[in-house]
Amino acid sequence: MKINFPLVIVGSQWGDEGKGKIVDLLSNQATHVVRYNGGNNAGHSVVLNGEKFKLSLLPSGVLHKKKLFLSQGVVIDPKVLLDEISFFEKRKIKVNLTIDPRVNVVMPYHKALDRATEIWKGKKATGSLHLGIGYCYEDKNNRFGVRFEDLINATSLKERLELIFPLKKLQIEKVYGQKFDLTMETIYKEYNRYGRKLKKYLGDVSFCLAKEIKKSRVLFEGAHGTFLDGVFGTWPYTTAVYTIAGGVFPYVGLSPQKIYSMGIVKAYTTRVGNGPFPTELFDKTGNKIREIGGEFGTVSKRPRRCGWLDLCLVRTAIRLSGLDYLAITKLDVLSAVDKIRVCTHYVIASEAKQSQKKRSLRRFTPRDDKGKIIKEVPALMSDFTKCKPVYKEFRGWRNDISKVRRFEDLPKEAKIYIKFIEKQSRVPIKYIFVGPERSQTIIL
Repeated sequence: MKINFPLVIVGSQWGDEGKGKIVDLLSNQATHVVRYNGGNNAGHSVVLNGEKFKLSLLPSGVLHKKKLFLSQGVVIDPKVLLDEISFFEKRKIKVNLTIDPRVNVVMPYHKALDRATEIWKGKKATGSLHLGIGYCYEDKNNRFGVRFEDLINATSLKERLELIFPLKKLQIEKVYGQKFDLTMETIYKEYNRYGRKLKKYLGDVSFCLAKEIKKSRVLFEGAHGTFLDGVFGTWPYTTAVYTIAGGVFPYVGLSPQKIYSMGIVKAYTTRVGNGPFPTELFDKTGNKIREIGGEFGTVSKRPRRCGWLDLCLVRTAIRLSGLDYLAITKLDVLSAVDKIRVCTHYVIASEAKQSQKKRSLRRFTPRDDKGKIIKEVPALMSDFTKCKPVYKEFRGWRNDISKVRRFEDLPKEAKIYIKFIEKQSRVPIKYIFVGPERSQTIIL
């Protein structure tokens, strides 16, 4: 099956859709694999021959020994990156990596600020992992950060710390009332050591890829999911970056041009952290999906919130990223469910009806109200919190499909489910994943 390049991989839900596996799979066809956004808060897992490789900064193409790039839209924790490089080198896998000099570096005070502000927010906390990613992006946008070019230059690193560190220490201790025991000298020594080790990976990613994109097969690996986008996601429960396909242009440094896009859709929906989730399940079915699907964060280990597939999310993701293809992941997990639901649209009840009687989102049925019908995620988050899902129900298949490799061999009920998703989304489904291994893939 032919897939067009250059190609960007986008999560169509709240992340954790299985982007790592599809990038690993498509890396076999690619020549260059580029991570273009996010930091080590976005983990990808790839399973090969029974071994699980957990990645948080290196692009998933590392297992195919491809040319790897971290563009300026990424922020790096140098210790995490060095540990990942060491992990693969110990397994005799060469890491052919280029890091853009404009990449910003996550510093210890970013992590301390992340933790301090989450404590201060209390019950309204975003659900951050305290990895400092958002605060690194904040400094980047405020021209107050440490870039990779500073990290690899001892003089520049010292000058940046002398400017930045005193203010950050005051902010953590005096504004938020939290302890911060690290000294500027300690941080300098540690990060100068990281810089010396990473210096060999320096390269102008923008310049290199501008030349390669017309003649090579470039694969862009996105982090997070569409609805964690810092602008178009379910704000403020989002990341600090653009997660939609168009972000690839400024985050890499490319001129606007045709880049194909593939959206990854989990066969159900999950979300980590706080924020609205219309199709969330609070019953034994939700617990079953979580356990069978292994729905625990790659980086955080936190249990993911689980719910039914939400086509309103998928439609919106298709519009925002202009998706050319879809890939369905974790279809095998639903084999354990007798009756499967899909949210086809939302209803927002009239104000009069809402004040008359409050209803739980998970108990809503189409007969409850004749409110406004919405088929995409509304722009107003105040509206989104009022959205009640309307479901179409499907029969489960109760068959083990993990060994199926052809669409024709799937149970009838599974084929009906997939065809319904394709018809509703109006985007061709090219891959269906029926297990975590690279080989457990159906190509349509």
